[in-house]
Amino acid sequence: MTMSDRPRPSDPRLVGIYLNDHLAGAVAGSRRLRRTAEVLRSTPVGPGLARVASEVEQEREELAAVVAHLDVTQAWPKQALAWVGERVARLKADRSRMRSSPITTLLEVELLRSAVMGKRGVWQALVDLAGDLALDESRMVELVEQTERQLQTLDEVHAYVRIRAMRLVR
Repeated sequence: MTMSDRPRPSDPRLVGIYLNDHLAGAVAGSRRLRRTAEVLRSTPVGPGLARVASEVEQEREELAAVVAHLDVTQAWPKQALAWVGERVARLKADRSRMRSSPITTLLEVELLRSAVMGKRGVWQALVDLAGDLALDESRMVELVEQTERQLQTLDEVHAYVRIRAMRLVR
């Protein structure tokens, strides 16, 4: 292995920006996921989605703990903007529900599936950086695997919702 082939040490500033961006997304995403789980609670996919929502909330706390462990200053304005953005999106979605839009839940599930796919990326990055950042690599691997299971559940939720979303209501 040549000197240029070896990984360089991580840049704490870039790691901090990256983690804060994911933490802000986790704030909004976990709330949106909980709300969608409530909408679908009485359906066959409701329990699985509720489990995913709980896991994502716990992961948000775990990511905040990683940020604290690394002495990264949390970007509270980013988190506040994410929170406000989620609230605005909720108001828009609620107005859509008042108009009885049958695709609102489908679009929500698709958005959530994309967000969880992105979340997988932060855990994969932390697997790669675990040694450099003194993180528990095995825990980061567990979180990648948990996210894979969440994606499978969200695929099942998507299948359930999409089959019903654009059908005529009788």
